[in-house]
Amino acid sequence: MAFPQGWQEVCLISVTRAGSSASIRAAAQFAAITESIDISEPDYPGESIPNTAGGRVWKQTPQEDGEITLEMYPIEASAGDAENNKGLFQQFAGTAADAAYDTAEPISTLLTATPGVDRTRSRFRVTVLWTNDDSGGTPPTTAEEATAASTDSLRFSAMGCRLISHKADFTDGILKVTATFKYPAMNKAGDVKMSRWDSGAQTAITALSAYDDEDSWT
Repeated sequence: MAFPQGWQEVCLISVTRAGSSASIRAAAQFAAITESIDISEPDYPGESIPNTAGGRVWKQTPQEDGEITLEMYPIEASAGDAENNKGLFQQFAGTAADAAYDTAEPISTLLTATPGVDRTRSRFRVTVLWTNDDSGGTPPTTAEEATAASTDSLRFSAMGCRLISHKADFTDGILKVTATFKYPAMNKAGDVKMSRWDSGAQTAITALSAYDDEDSWT
């Protein structure tokens, strides 16, 4: 195999919540209900300032936030690995810190909050994988998995993502949600970039580690 002329039509999309336990971190797969993906990496803004010599001095400003937008067709409020491809309703509404999503039918998004108590929202890792890995008939089933040797792949991942927007519309006669994740360019300490690209030409790319630390790739 070799890299295609262009990555087209299909990809895998995984959304993983940062958490202390495997059940909290369970990745949800969204390729089956997603129509389009927009990845806006953090810009490096700046401007040139005129000096008295008639020249220009470049003034760099801090790198901005990045955004990932998914246009999807959700069907219910289930969430988590056991209920893939349903929607991001509970992820947007949020839960108590490190708490599981509602799985008891009928399902409701979070209905209450405690006055005066911190309402830190969940952090997510959003990963998109394009690959021609169909090796042995066992291709990867999530965007976070390793690919096989002698295959070609391209993967984008961003961590520390907050789900900042979840807009539903029925304008075209079908329920569609536009969900936007926003992530910082760097972590608080300034020593970890919060997004990455990986690719492998006739080479395996490695699996992402468990998302138990919101600003670590290891």
